[in-house]
Amino acid sequence: MENFEILFKRVSKCVVFGQPVASGSVVNQRISDPRIPMSACYMSLKVQNAEENYYHEVWLKKEGHFAITEAWYRDASVTRKLLHDNVCFSQLQQLFGEEETASVVMRMTEIIKKSERDEWQRQMPRRA
Repeated sequence: MENFEILFKRVSKCVVFGQPVASGSVVNQRISDPRIPMSACYMSLKVQNAEENYYHEVWLKKEGHFAITEAWYRDASVTRKLLHDNVCFSQLQQLFGEEETASVVMRMTEIIKKSERDEWQRQMPRRA
C-alpha cells in the first residue's frame, strides 16, 4: 500500500501504544503478568487452529512496523509468544495474508474515522 505511511501517521495520533500481555487473564490484566517487550496496539487476529484456540495476532508498533504473535486462548486467559517482529506492510501481506491485511487497513481507517467523529462531537456547542 503506497499510502501506508500517511495512514500510519494518522492512526498513531488516535491509538495508545501499550505493551501486549504475554500471558494472563483476558479480563483482569495485572502489572505482574509476563509481557512481550514492545509498545504496540492490537489490530487483528487470524484463526490458525480453532480446536486448540490457537491464533495469530497482528499488532501495530509505534515505529510504524507490525508484530505478529502466536496466541492460545483458554477460558479467560491468553498466552502469547512473539512470532515475527518489525514486519513492514508488504511483509505483513505475505505473512498474514492479503485478506487479513486488508482487514487491518480497514480497522486502522475505522479508528481514524471514530476519532475524528468523537473530536468533532466534542467541538460542537452544547444546547442548553
